[in-house]
Amino acid sequence: MADDQKPKPKKQLGKRKADLARRGRIIAGEILNGSSTTEAIKSAGYSESYAKACHKDILNHPEIKQTFTDILNAAGLTDEHIAERIRELSGAKETKFFQKDGIVTDEREVEALGVQADMIQFAARLKGHLTDKSQVVGDITVRVVSYADPEKA
Repeated sequence: MADDQKPKPKKQLGKRKADLARRGRIIAGEILNGSSTTEAIKSAGYSESYAKACHKDILNHPEIKQTFTDILNAAGLTDEHIAERIRELSGAKETKFFQKDGIVTDEREVEALGVQADMIQFAARLKGHLTDKSQVVGDITVRVVSYADPEKA
């Protein structure tokens, strides 16, 4: 190994499925209580360096992902429910009020374009068509957003 290369952290997530499921429940609980991803992973027994270096590997491990899915399903947030809410919110409306001298003179129901755009973008991310990667370098944030056309894939 060259002197300038650091050894990669071990990929040991847990020794058994039950251990991964337990850790997944701890991570999910901590995130739901407002902890950062790194803090949640540390609470599940991973070292700080491993939590920082391998958080994507941990969160994308099939057993951990299944634990998150089970928790969401138990709370009623099934795939069907989420899809229905995305469908509903992608057609969201809002009421705009118009006033003069502090008195409401008119109101209109209009498209809630911000909510609609967010839901469509969220759906594209869920389907894997939209990726968003950010990297902070000093005072500069580099953000790359790309759209994968499913017709060309």
